[in-house]
Amino acid sequence: MAVAVCSTRQRLSEVNTNGANSFIEKLLYQIYENFDEQELVDVTFKLSNPTALVTAHRLILSAASPYFKYLFKSERGICPLIEITNIDSDTFERLVVFCYTGKAIITIDNVGLMLKAALILQMEDAITIAVDFLMERITDYKLERAYVLEREIQCALLSEKLLEYEIGNFMSITKGPEFLNFDASKLKTLLERDDLNITSEKDVFETVKLWYEHDASARKQVLPDLVACIRLTQFDTNFLLTRIRPLPGCEVVALKTVTWIDYPMSRSTLSIKYPKPRRGYNLISEESLLAIETCDGQSRTIFQYNKTENLWQKWIDIQIDANDFRVVFMNDNLIFTGGSRCGLQINEVSSWNFKTKIFQMLPAMNQSRDDHCVVSLNDNIYAIGGWASGKGLTSVEMYSVSNGWKEIKNMITPRYNAGAVVLNAKIYVMGGVNKISLKSVECYDPTTNCWTQCADMNEARSGAPGATVRNGQIFVVGGFNGVRCIKTVERYDPQRDVWTKICSLSIGMKFVNCISFDNQLWVIGGYDGRINKNINNDGRECINYISVYDESNDKWLDKKFMPVAGYYYCFSVRKVLLQTE
Repeated sequence: MAVAVCSTRQRLSEVNTNGANSFIEKLLYQIYENFDEQELVDVTFKLSNPTALVTAHRLILSAASPYFKYLFKSERGICPLIEITNIDSDTFERLVVFCYTGKAIITIDNVGLMLKAALILQMEDAITIAVDFLMERITDYKLERAYVLEREIQCALLSEKLLEYEIGNFMSITKGPEFLNFDASKLKTLLERDDLNITSEKDVFETVKLWYEHDASARKQVLPDLVACIRLTQFDTNFLLTRIRPLPGCEVVALKTVTWIDYPMSRSTLSIKYPKPRRGYNLISEESLLAIETCDGQSRTIFQYNKTENLWQKWIDIQIDANDFRVVFMNDNLIFTGGSRCGLQINEVSSWNFKTKIFQMLPAMNQSRDDHCVVSLNDNIYAIGGWASGKGLTSVEMYSVSNGWKEIKNMITPRYNAGAVVLNAKIYVMGGVNKISLKSVECYDPTTNCWTQCADMNEARSGAPGATVRNGQIFVVGGFNGVRCIKTVERYDPQRDVWTKICSLSIGMKFVNCISFDNQLWVIGGYDGRINKNINNDGRECINYISVYDESNDKWLDKKFMPVAGYYYCFSVRKVLLQTE
């Protein structure tokens, strides 16, 4: 007998359901009603504890769970009465209802049973709901119970969520009794995380030491591997030698880290597992804002902002025998490049370490320069443009620990007293002077060693305008347009290659520093302002102005003044760098 086939039948999966909500609602209502009235049911499950019979519709269960779909296709599933022995009747019935409604009654008492059963029945949505319920109530459920459940049922999602919880609550977890019973591999997984939520790296060291001492004889062998996962470069030499070196098996890693800190030139030959600080959850709260005074003279003060009291305090004085230098913060060091001495440009480079508070001379640049730009990218330092021999420079050179300084592709336009930032692994240089004040912008891509022209700014900006990056965009502040100091501010979108003016500052200024700190834009210091002016040693008017940008209302809010008027380099550094033993 021939079978009629309708070649024009549309598959239901191809049907556009837009506008079909009313029909779907009616259909669901009929399905619910059939279940409630036990009409047209075609399968019965027999369960125990307590003994019960649960009826349902094969089609609905198959759609909700691969377990049921494969069961009903198997020889066992043909039987109208199917016995379930590994799930209790109450839990099974709740999950059958879930197949119809997508909802289930979950409590602290039954969440473990519900999760086990959902895993058996391969109900991914029910697993997610149960795990989320448990983690949202982890305080009531108790972490110890969650660990026992995780080991028993081997649920990947629960393991993932517990790891997230451990990362976000590391310090509180280490104070609980279950922490001391962590196996070494679990503790190592946490220590390796870059996003571990900690107050300081010293706290991590103390928790590892506590864990080790709980069973020193059994854990002695794994201790060096765990200690190597701590960000050891965040400690000072004294801490490494007195606290870490004496630990069993840790002498080599401690001495290697001491060498890494004290002798930056040797870093390319050293293997440090984690040389950089963690990102951490508390990055903003753990950062401190520093401002380095650059007025003429050998002694320069570094001021620290006290957020709690909203004031600037002297942190330390450092000695710099140069003027018009540029400085960049990298790997816990301030790197000072170029400048002038007795009116002559110099090519000297030195490094001041926050931990040792000692200067170290680095290889000199190939080109003497002052009023240049300097940025760090991928642990390399770039010295860009500047002034030498009575003219602006196109010269650009890059410093790496392994190769020293080498010249790279020149800029398109000579420029000095420009602004520069790093964004999306590229270097952007804005404005500056080439006989006249410039509004042009250039971008350098290290992967191609090429400079390309970007869209011009709306206004020419020489006089070292302030520049920084925030939320994937570049902000340029103030500067000199060839006639006067300006107060305008522009924002650059690299995706659209467009500059947009935003709210202006209250006064015009040049040689101003702009930095993104504490989730806000800050403008600090400068020259040629109209309030709180002082005359520095070279006769220029300088100001101790500070303003913070309120992005939601597009306005600048003036803050307390700097203790000393002048031009500042500003950096956001981890507070641990400012701590002393």
